[in-house]
Amino acid sequence: MSEIFSGHKEPDEIFIPLSANRYAEFYSIEMDSFTQDIEFYRKHCIQGSKVLELGCGTGRISKALAASGYQVTGLDRSMAMLMQATNDSPHPPSYICMDMSNMAFVETFDHILIPYNTLNLLKEPDLINECLQQTRRYLKPDGSLLLQLYIPDRELMAMKDQKLFQFQMILLENDQGKLIKETLRSYHNATQVIRMEERYRFRPLNSKTRKNFNHTIHLAGFSADQWMRIMQNCGFRNITLSGDYNSRPFHDINDSILLIKASPV
Repeated sequence: MSEIFSGHKEPDEIFIPLSANRYAEFYSIEMDSFTQDIEFYRKHCIQGSKVLELGCGTGRISKALAASGYQVTGLDRSMAMLMQATNDSPHPPSYICMDMSNMAFVETFDHILIPYNTLNLLKEPDLINECLQQTRRYLKPDGSLLLQLYIPDRELMAMKDQKLFQFQMILLENDQGKLIKETLRSYHNATQVIRMEERYRFRPLNSKTRKNFNHTIHLAGFSADQWMRIMQNCGFRNITLSGDYNSRPFHDINDSILLIKASPV
């Protein structure tokens, strides 16, 4: 005879803080197959030129450019990301573990890339300015800076600190299970900061290794006009704004992707 117990709520799910190694692993699973932006960088970088990628992560872009004949150096402050970048890559680009707001090089570059919202991660205006000023210092006089920024859309800004929920499911290699990613995003109008909690539900076929992970990051949520002023104050000119990877002109009302090409003064 079975017994029924009542008066107990369903237990809350437990999320483990995401370690650097796990984050690099999940980032690679999610992003390494994304290629839409690579052609944008190929289009605007001179063939065979010296390219520095800031915030290279697991090497998605740097490896593609190196395979196309560019001389690529990838920089990231996460050793776990760089270790992931060199996995399964017999001839990887040059990688350096360094903070992009505190760089030190003896050479200059034809092009410097800051892809996929990496500059937003610095959040603080002083750090953003320091990064861009150093970027200008390490660009050749006829070089160019290419970067992608995230611009908060009107829906997120109108929610006034409420959370916008997004969900995606990523299949693991060889049908070995799935990774479920949930993103909760909110925008604080007074500080112009985006708070983004990322939750990962790791669901391999082996049920004993199924776990939940999460971490929270904060992003600078400036408008396109504000980014333009920041770029100009840091010594950049000939600033071109695009709203997609095909270099369509940026539309302030609809676009949340901002791609910038700029030259040092």
